Amino acid sequence: MARYNGVFTIAVDVENLLLILTDILNSCGFEVAHIQGSYLMASEVHSQVIFSQLVTLDINVGIVTNTEKIKINLVARNEEIPLKSDNHCRQKFDLLTQSIIENPNWEFIDSI
Repeated sequence: MARYNGVFTIAVDVENLLLILTDILNSCGFEVAHIQGSYLMASEVHSQVIFSQLVTLDINVGIVTNTEKIKINLVARNEEIPLKSDNHCRQKFDLLTQSIIENPNWEFIDSI
């Protein structure tokens, strides 16, 4: 199973977070499947890859108290065995990472 994890710190108004995050996911080929509290699950819209390569995202959002800083913990995973470093899951994870970092609707602070 391929699995990639990233933690991003951003500054944004909390009311706009879900809308911005949903727009990013849609632009990267994902559809939100479930939202519960600070947890969001999204799955890749069927594309030109086999079923085992379709990527699922688990996103946990944590608000740092007394600031507008928000931590986004992103886990991208699929059933593909990552025999090469540039696999489909890694490509989708890198695309999402770039989209999060470069989004003009919030201030990107840091990533791990």
